[in-house]
Formats: sequence, C-alpha cells, structure tokens
Amino acid sequence: MVLRLNVEQKKYNGSVPDVVPSTNYPGDGSTAWGEAATIIPWNVYLHYGDKEILVRQYDSMKAWVDYMRGEDKKYGDKYLWQSGFHYGDWLALDGNIQGGVYGATDPFLICSGYYYYSTNIVAKAAEILGKTEDARYYKELASKIHEAFIREYFSPAGRLCVDTMTAYVVVLYMGLTPDFAYENVCKGLLKKLKKNRYHLNTGFVGTPYLCRVLSENGMNDLAYHLLMEKGFPGWLYEVLMGATTVWERWNSVMPDGKISGTEMNSLNHYSYGSIVEWMYRNMLGIRPCEEGTGFKKFILAPAPNYQIAHAKAILRSAAGKIESQWEIKEGMLNMRFAVPFDSEAVIVLPDVCKDSLDLSQQGILTAEQNGKNVELKVQSGIYEFSYIPTTPYRKIYSIDSPMEELKANEKTRKILEEDYFSYCPKLPFEKELYTLEELLNGPFTNLPYEQQRALDARLREVE
Repeated sequence: MVLRLNVEQKKYNGSVPDVVPSTNYPGDGSTAWGEAATIIPWNVYLHYGDKEILVRQYDSMKAWVDYMRGEDKKYGDKYLWQSGFHYGDWLALDGNIQGGVYGATDPFLICSGYYYYSTNIVAKAAEILGKTEDARYYKELASKIHEAFIREYFSPAGRLCVDTMTAYVVVLYMGLTPDFAYENVCKGLLKKLKKNRYHLNTGFVGTPYLCRVLSENGMNDLAYHLLMEKGFPGWLYEVLMGATTVWERWNSVMPDGKISGTEMNSLNHYSYGSIVEWMYRNMLGIRPCEEGTGFKKFILAPAPNYQIAHAKAILRSAAGKIESQWEIKEGMLNMRFAVPFDSEAVIVLPDVCKDSLDLSQQGILTAEQNGKNVELKVQSGIYEFSYIPTTPYRKIYSIDSPMEELKANEKTRKILEEDYFSYCPKLPFEKELYTLEELLNGPFTNLPYEQQRALDARLREVE
C-alpha cells in the first residue's frame, strides 16, 4: 500500500489522495490522513529495523512534507499550515451538531501539529539514510514550525488558545508544549475531562493519543478510567452493547440497541481500536527504541494501576518473543519480563527504591535510581521482581473526585461532614456541578483555597 501511495502522490504534486489507489474521488491533502506517507514507513522501520522501507519511501515522505511547505508558502509563509479542507478530529463528540462529523478542535492547529511532526520524521529518516543536507534542511524547518506554532497557539502566560481535549493531546503528544506552558496544558486537559464528567469526547485525531498522553504526563489513573468506562462514550460501552469489534462512531449502536445511522457507520473500524497500542505500550510498557530498531534495543516501562489487578502481554517482535506482565496482590507488585536472545532492554520499575530490590539476577548490567523509578539495563533473559511500591496502588480520593463518589464512601463522607458540610450544609447546583472541586468554587459555596488544599490532603490519605 505504501508503494502504491508513492505512485499516487506523483499525480497530486506530492499531496496524498484521500483514497489509494485514487479513483474518481477528488479529495486529497487532508492532515492526519496524509500522514500515512510519513508515519507508516517510520513505524515499520522502528518495529522491524529494516532501512529498506525508508529507502523505498523516502521520496514519498519528503514529497508530503514539501507539499505542506508549499501550501504554507502560498498562504503567508508563516511556517504553519492554515489552508485547505481537513477532516480534523473526525467524529469527535465535542462538535456543535448532534450526530455531526466535525469535531470542535481548530483543524489548522491539527494541521500545523502534523506539519511539525512529519517534518521531524523526514529529518530523522534523512539522517539515517546519510542525506546530510536534507537532514539539516528538515531539522531547521521543524524548528521554525515549532517556534511559529508556539507564537500562534500559546499565550505569553502559557495558555493554549484552543481549549479542547484533542488540542491538549496534540500539543503534548507531538512535542509542541513549551516548558513555560506545560503545567497549564496538563491542567487544561484535566479540566476538560472533569467538565465532561471524566468521559472522553475525542475523535479520530485525539483518541489514538489520549490515553498515552495521560499515562505519560502524570494522569495514568485517568487512562485506566477511560479504558474501563462502561457508559457512553467508552470502549466497554461497546462491549456491553454486544460489540465484538470496534465501531467507527462512539454511538454506532444506541443505548436502545438501534443503529444510529446507516451512512458511514462501520461496526468494524480501526480508529478507536488504537487503545490496544496503549495497552502494549503503556499498560505493559513495551516500547521500541530509535537507537536499536527492530527491538534489538527496547524499553519495558509498565504503568500498573489498581483498577486492573493483573496484565500480561506477549509481542512477537522482529527480534523474538518479548513478554511483560505484572500483578498487584496484597500490597505487592509482582513483575516478570522476557527479553529475547541477542537483544538489550531498559526495564523501568515504577515506584521503588533501588536498595529494596534483589539485583543479583544474571543479565542485569546497570541499575540507576531515576526519581521514583529504577532503571535497569539488561541483556536477554527472564527477570522477576516483587516489592511493595513506594506509592500505594489504590484508589486516590481528592477534591477532583466526583461528589457522588465521595458521599458514597463512609470515610470520605465523614471528612466532608467535618471540613465542609459544617461550613456549607447545602449544596446548590449539585446536579450541574460534578466534582467536589467544582462545588468548592461554585456560586454560594466557594471555600478559601487554603482550606481546599487542606481538604484535598485529608481525602488523599483515605485508604
């Protein structure tokens, strides 16, 4: 398919047609869909370690980025892509029209994000293939896009100017969040989730990256929560509705069992099935490395969570069978990894002190404490670890918790009675407001920030 894509691009001045092979359908040049030219060959190279895919597809990869650069030059030469039709965050639920197809995220933010992302990929591919001048050119271009993106979409105080779940996901995932804005961006994403009652509303662009971004930016519990969501929209909603495949729309089948529509409504679609990548990459932590493609070198960095008691993954990689599994039992975290012959891995053990580990196992080359985690460089072999995590793997209550959840727990309700209900016995607007934090800052109920922080600390201690 990627070879055919290259042929079709030549008919469109480097643009990628919406349908390959192209027929009578006229569409082309949509961001995210066109990234098939860069992201597919790059990921094939990462996972299989064969440079031939880059050799064959380099002209195609370069042509797509050059097409975006040409569109950029046509409309202001701002190092941003802000022209043309784009599907954007297709089928996201935050659009203005019920049952509509267009999400609320500014499509030009998405365009410019992918413009940067694909340019970076081409720069790396050029360097790998020894194309020194191209590598320098595309690296410089990526840098200029990065600078222009930050000027365009971030305020000087670090606020992202497009306030949607997918916008926060895009800038975090694609490396477009400046240091001065990082905290605000993470808070912004959390706020969007809270406002949506901890349900996602992302579409084809935001969903594949959403749980990855949450797990890799201090919100791992929310990634698991979204996976385990039984209501609409969510993956388990589909399962409980009888789905054996992943749907194209979050509401392909309605709660009453009826099909939501017969136009563009596949019951077997790839896009939201991307959650499985998060399971392998974050839940179990199996990640390829650019320094040792084809899993000759790779990372094992699982991110366990109390919402699932145990998990196991097997990946039959180009280097051999890789295994990662963990279990949370009686306060202990038990982990087991398998690294194939003639490969190396970095095992990242979460929430542990190096001194508490048995590091006498054969094949461990180095061990370093990195914050709350321990990083082990290992050779091929089987590795097993059991320890009590420094951070308990249990449900954490806080002022970000839903109010109904806090009221349902005897211990947290008692804290509320002592610290809050005595101050404000009635809760106006409880139906409209969802989390305790929203209620604490609502009309007629606002609590001073110092008391909010103290209340939050007490709630977090509840086991």
